[in-house]
Amino acid sequence: MPETTTVRALWDRTRLALLPWTRVPADELHARCLEAVTAAVTVLWGGCDDALLDAPATDAQVHAIVAARTAYGLGWRDAVLGDVAADARAAGLGAGPGGLWAPAGQRNPGRGRAFRPTLRQNLEFFARHPWVTELEHLRAVRCAVEASPADPRAALTSLYRTAWTDRATERLGWDEAAWWQYLYVGELAAWAVVALGLPAQHPADAGTAVEDAAEAVSPYGWTWTGTGLPEGFLDAAFEALGL
Repeated sequence: MPETTTVRALWDRTRLALLPWTRVPADELHARCLEAVTAAVTVLWGGCDDALLDAPATDAQVHAIVAARTAYGLGWRDAVLGDVAADARAAGLGAGPGGLWAPAGQRNPGRGRAFRPTLRQNLEFFARHPWVTELEHLRAVRCAVEASPADPRAALTSLYRTAWTDRATERLGWDEAAWWQYLYVGELAAWAVVALGLPAQHPADAGTAVEDAAEAVSPYGWTWTGTGLPEGFLDAAFEALGL
C-alpha cells in the first residue's frame, strides 16, 4: 500500500485539511449550512417566504431539509478533503474519523420528522452543519497542543480537564451513558495522537485504548457528581498512549 494511503497518513492528511475550519466559529458553520439548505428547498418548493416558514411543518418538508443538509455536508466534505476520502475508500480503510471517509451511500442521518411548531424552527434545527462535532474535537485538540506543543502529557491534561469543565456546565442526561462517552475521550485521544505526532499507526485504536483506561479507573456507578476527572484517569491515559 502506498505510504500516502496508510491509515495514519490519511488521518494526517484529514487533520491538515480540516485545521483551517477549526478557526471558523460553529455558529458561522451552521449559518452557512442553513443558508445553503434554505436555497435548496426554496427551489424545490417554488418559494420559501415568511408565510410558509411560520406555518406548521410537515414531515415531507423536514425530509427535504434533511436531504438537502446531507447533500451539503457531502459536498463540503469532498471540497475540504479533496482526494482523502476517495483514497481511503480505495484502500478499504473504513469510514474514518467521524465517518468522514465513508461513501455517500453510507451517510444516512435518517429522514427526520416535524416535531417543532413551525417550518422555520424545524429548518433551523435540522439544517445544521453535519461535521461540526468532529471539527469541535479537532479544535479542542489544536488549542491544547498549541499551548503545550513539546509536552504531550501537559497537552492531554489540558485537553481532558477542559473537556470536563465544558461538559460540567451542561449536566444534562449524563446518567444515560458513561462519562467518557460524553467527553468524547476516545475521539479526542485519536486526534491528539495525530496532532502530537505520536507513533500510533491506528489513531482510532489509540482512542479506544484510552476509553478502556477510563472505564478501568472509574468506580462502579461513578457519576458526574465529582469535581473533576476520576482519580487515576490521566495516568491511565498516558500509559495507554505510551507516554
